[in-house]
Amino acid sequence: MKRNIKLISGLFSLLILFASCSLEPEIADELEFNPSTLDESTIRNLMDGSYEEMMHHRYYGRNYMLVAEVRTDNVFANGNTSRFRRTGSMQIPPTNGRQNNIFKHGYYSLSGPNSIINSDESEIEALSEPEDKANIKHIIGEAYLARALVHFDLLRMYGQAYIDEGDNLGVSYAKEFKGEDLDIPRGTIEENKKDIYDDINTAISYFKEGSSSPYASSKTKLTLDAAYGLISRVGVYFKDYDQVLSFGSEIEDLIATHPVTPEEDVVDYWAPNAEPGPASVFEIAVTPSESQGIDGLAYSFRNGKSGVYGDIQVFDNLLDDAEFDANDIRASKAMIDYEGSKLRNMGKYPSDGTDLGVENIKVMRIAEVVLNYAEALSENGQTAKALEYLNSIPANRGLGDNYYASPSIENLLKERRKELLFEGFRFFDLVRFRLGIRDMDPNTPNNHGFVPAGDSRLALPIPQEEIDSNHESVQNPGYN
Repeated sequence: MKRNIKLISGLFSLLILFASCSLEPEIADELEFNPSTLDESTIRNLMDGSYEEMMHHRYYGRNYMLVAEVRTDNVFANGNTSRFRRTGSMQIPPTNGRQNNIFKHGYYSLSGPNSIINSDESEIEALSEPEDKANIKHIIGEAYLARALVHFDLLRMYGQAYIDEGDNLGVSYAKEFKGEDLDIPRGTIEENKKDIYDDINTAISYFKEGSSSPYASSKTKLTLDAAYGLISRVGVYFKDYDQVLSFGSEIEDLIATHPVTPEEDVVDYWAPNAEPGPASVFEIAVTPSESQGIDGLAYSFRNGKSGVYGDIQVFDNLLDDAEFDANDIRASKAMIDYEGSKLRNMGKYPSDGTDLGVENIKVMRIAEVVLNYAEALSENGQTAKALEYLNSIPANRGLGDNYYASPSIENLLKERRKELLFEGFRFFDLVRFRLGIRDMDPNTPNNHGFVPAGDSRLALPIPQEEIDSNHESVQNPGYN
């Protein structure tokens, strides 16, 4: 991380001060940046630069979702290209570019937020117009929440929370823009959790202070709504159900104001160029000029008009294995269908041709928050209320109001698989409930076989370049 933090901090300085990022890295390394010179416009640009970094295909624009999804019982890497072959087979060396880029671009995206967080807030206000105070508070909230979100993403991919070997390590929690000590040790899982929760709670305080800002109602920026949604996501991953329920009234209000997409609108909700729908909590905005094109999700899931790519293929027995009902909109041909002889994700990120890759990246949908909350309620013994929330999802998928008889973990995981299919959640659900990764078909290309619960392969290797440059970091078990 030593190199990464130095390099990206310099690049952001260039973006803000010179509107250029064309200098050589070693020159960028030497740049100094005084955060106290920031005003409202500048910190807005810094935060928007962080969203652009998240949008990159090496992070949310493709790799984060697919590196998780290809290691499940939903899809496999079919070898149409070289992409995701090693990831799919779970034979990943520390030098593998696909997984290393998630690490790098995750930390890259923290440069702007940390610049904002470590700035002098009073100086920012002094250099801004008085009416910008609410905007400043909101942007600082965005910075804290982005820092929590990115570190949580990295922890789930690289941390040892659910593997049986190692010292229960998480990731290096980067809190400085360009500090003196750039060798940051990996924190423990508990230390990472505390930092993540602290950042979310600080973000909530700032969002409340900036509630009059127009940013507060945006779905393409991190907001108070996204903070409550992230609390639910982090809480269920760690099974901190009391933490989730401590925000119960706020999460219930969030669900009430973000209705689950009804059956008749599900296909259109995912359509290219669509504005964020009522069910979206946080999306990363993508314009045609920012599209990831052939490197994005659309060309990974499908061949499309190009006749190439389509390297992420759905297992042929998925619809039966996931127990989809025939009249479930999520199992319709508009959502999952054959493209030639290969079963494909057709409905999520469906753009093609001249519109390739113009869909916003849906980072948080209300359906996930509903399922998170239902799980927390159920595990807390509030089964009647949990069942009501659980059944609200299939009720909006054409399956009636009382689809499930109980909010058991089995039913919750079944519904999570159906609703969050192809979005990268399945892997983490299998890991946190120690279910292992099944061998769906030994004849598929890049088959990973059965991977038992707690296996060291369930945590990605720390990139070798990080081990070489950050002398305080250590490698995960199984990759030395």
